[in-house]
Amino acid sequence: MRTLKRAVHFDFHTMPDVPDIGADFSAISFAKTLRDAHVDYVNVFAKCNIGFAYYPTDIGERYPGLDFDMLGETIAACHDQGIGVTAYFNVGLDHEMARRHRDWTIVNDDGQVIYGDRTQNFFRNMCIRSPWRSHILGMIDEVVHRYPDVDGIFLDCIVIRPCHGNECLEGIAAAGGDPLDPDAVLHYAQEGWTSFCQEVRDIVGPDRFLVPNGLPWNLGDGIRTHGEIECLPGGSWGYDFFPARVAYSRNIDPQVLYMTGRFNTSWGGFGELKTEASVRNDCWDAIANAAQPSIGDHLHPRGHLEAPVFDLVRRVYADVEALEPWTLGAHARADIGILAAPDRSLSASHSGAARMLGELHQTFDIVDDRHDLSAYRMLVLPDEVTLDGVLAEKVAEYTSAGGPVLSTGWSGLRPDGDGFALPAWPFGFAGLETSNSSYFITPTGSVTGVPEMPIGIAKPGILVAPTSSADPIAERVEAYADHVWDGFHGYFYTPPARPTGHLIAAQAGAVAHIGFPLFASYLENPLPAYRALLEHCIERLLPEPILRTEGIPHTARVTLTRQENRTICHIKLTHPEPRGSMHVVEGYPTLIDGKVAVRATPSRVYRAPDLAEVPFHQNSNYATIDLPRIDGYAMIVLED
Repeated sequence: MRTLKRAVHFDFHTMPDVPDIGADFSAISFAKTLRDAHVDYVNVFAKCNIGFAYYPTDIGERYPGLDFDMLGETIAACHDQGIGVTAYFNVGLDHEMARRHRDWTIVNDDGQVIYGDRTQNFFRNMCIRSPWRSHILGMIDEVVHRYPDVDGIFLDCIVIRPCHGNECLEGIAAAGGDPLDPDAVLHYAQEGWTSFCQEVRDIVGPDRFLVPNGLPWNLGDGIRTHGEIECLPGGSWGYDFFPARVAYSRNIDPQVLYMTGRFNTSWGGFGELKTEASVRNDCWDAIANAAQPSIGDHLHPRGHLEAPVFDLVRRVYADVEALEPWTLGAHARADIGILAAPDRSLSASHSGAARMLGELHQTFDIVDDRHDLSAYRMLVLPDEVTLDGVLAEKVAEYTSAGGPVLSTGWSGLRPDGDGFALPAWPFGFAGLETSNSSYFITPTGSVTGVPEMPIGIAKPGILVAPTSSADPIAERVEAYADHVWDGFHGYFYTPPARPTGHLIAAQAGAVAHIGFPLFASYLENPLPAYRALLEHCIERLLPEPILRTEGIPHTARVTLTRQENRTICHIKLTHPEPRGSMHVVEGYPTLIDGKVAVRATPSRVYRAPDLAEVPFHQNSNYATIDLPRIDGYAMIVLED
């Protein structure tokens, strides 16, 4: 399969009754515009979420009035320009078929097939256990055989929702399940979507790409061919979504695309175009994290490309292409392995961990029980990672070899929540925290950046009793009262009262534990003292990280990637600014005096792509680099 790079994802969801559908479309002009914009790969439209096909289908409903093969001409013209093409199918939504076949849709637990905001997309959803399944499988098979040179299939809007339709409930009962059990209903839908995607995998074959967008990673193993992380700054994502997902996906999938978009809010914003700084920011985020960029667009119903959009894509992708000698085939270098949950899922805790470690300029991956934990010089168990089975065995092996571990919140406990799972955690478990208002204090001057006063705890966790093995880092302070209503007063003001003797943070040997869910708390309440507490623990457990920085702000991101004979340091200064309900990237912050120190012994250091030499000096294991002036982003290469 080809290397995925400089992609564009096209939506083409077209409402009914457009009288001039495709009137401006020229496949040759379309493909040449993409080629001139340095685009190398595209996802294009076979069937949209309204339910219309854009090719002469014998199974589905071609858009009324479309009198030519839009998909076929696009594939042929793009291939003539050397551009790869994946055919897009929306499989979670098909409003045209849904209105004709009510029995093909999900029935919610109120017995409705239409619900929610009917001016949006997801007010009715297709049931994958219904005859819809064979209908859409037939269309996918039709495209694969009609266009044998298509490079892959993109399945969109796989949203696993429970269906309470009679057929699904009968199926649950026939399998021995309880139709009144919400978990059984959800699991039945989950199994249906997973087996459906496997059927598509069989149709598509081993030599084409397949992306089941929305199918959870733990269900998509062996089905998807690569990762595409759909993430717009607006909508339901935001800038905290991508970092954790790419840190996980790059350790699971052979290739990863960051699918951002030209929109400020969400998909379908025809009148929106992000700033160039914003699009560059997202592309820099991709390559700095061993991924490649994909920019989303929505084609106008008449079929013409907006010139300002592709003028912007051309400028950005020309620079991305110039950096490809140092990005293609690169993999991330990371000190810290963050563990996914036992079910191989990610949560707000993982997003919080990615944000905090990113602000601290620490290098990290997210891994699970399939990975070699010994590849990491430190492990982090964020908030909710309990230990059992294979994961417990691997963590026990890691700690037995002296590997340092930081756990937070309920992490490190047994799944039943009744104590720590491994002897490497010799902390006194005193039960769950029952108070919704408490604080922590650190010994005077012991933790740089933590004020010498009680610091509020945003989310309760567990109570840790002191033991002879545990070195205290922070102590719990109770409040005068919880946030409660007692019939007379609402207790909003709950000042700190006195220390309780319980620990909030402690270290025993190579294991440290913070007793409240630090990472989820920081995602909602980003107190600098939380970050300082984390930084203190990391410095105790990992005194010589692979990367150190000086004079670079917390808003910047610094990462390392690796090719065969060189290490690449990425410094990204752009960062989002909240404006109204959106976050905007505008302009390129400048760094004048900054340093990075990398555990490496390079023969030369230079800036890519212009190859300008960058001064450095070697001190023991570290190459300390005096950074040149940086405007927005820089790639510094350390040749072995």
